[in-house]
Amino acid sequence: MSEVVKVRNASYARYEELLLRKDEVKKLAFHFERAYIREFGDLILEVFQKKMEAIRKKKTIEYCQIFANRGESVDQNALQAYLAKEMAEYKERLEEMVRENKEAKSGKKITEVDLLRIKRIYHRMAKKIHPDINPAAAESEELQGLWNRLKIAYDCNDLKEMEEIEVLINMLLEKMDLGTAEITIPDIEKKIAELEAEIGSITGTDPYQYKYLLEDKDAVSRKKEELRREQQEYEDYCKQLDSIPKELLQKGVTTKCRMN
Repeated sequence: MSEVVKVRNASYARYEELLLRKDEVKKLAFHFERAYIREFGDLILEVFQKKMEAIRKKKTIEYCQIFANRGESVDQNALQAYLAKEMAEYKERLEEMVRENKEAKSGKKITEVDLLRIKRIYHRMAKKIHPDINPAAAESEELQGLWNRLKIAYDCNDLKEMEEIEVLINMLLEKMDLGTAEITIPDIEKKIAELEAEIGSITGTDPYQYKYLLEDKDAVSRKKEELRREQQEYEDYCKQLDSIPKELLQKGVTTKCRMN
């Protein structure tokens, strides 16, 4: 394939640089998020589970209080159906957190050398077939299929897959012989400003900002202590809630259970 001729000005070089930088910081944000989960995930799960327990108890009490005010018995089957509905969103979030925690812990470790090779392969291939850098390549379904595979391998730090995809991309580019073309990017200055703002937003918020917490051992210790205190607060709250059903029973609240 003949080399694509890019517009010779500083704006295009800056645009290309920012596109690659955006992909890099997004990948780093994902990396820092996984590291954060590995460090705090177990404690976060314990806090959330205790929070769910407190919420369930509170909703149970509120439900029973309604029937107490009416002087009616509480149907246990109806109560359980109500709680299942009210807690469904929390249960779904818990399952998601458990899955994220498991995935973060099972992620394979990779050397700095391999990370550098991954970054270099990605940059080489992005400059050739990134749909925003080379619109002509975006017209090929085969190239875009390989580009999507490359992005997934890049996010997963799969060096072997990336090396194989690079070979396939180069073979396909040579076979297609797209010819020489001059690339022009409409509203390039506006797009540069948008990319700069997007990168600033990513690097200025979590999960990218987790990087600075994880680098500070004292901050990590404080965060863990904060999570333990939060867990204890929910534990104490649950104990307070446990005494309330006894008070309701003393007021004459009864329950009934339907047999299926």
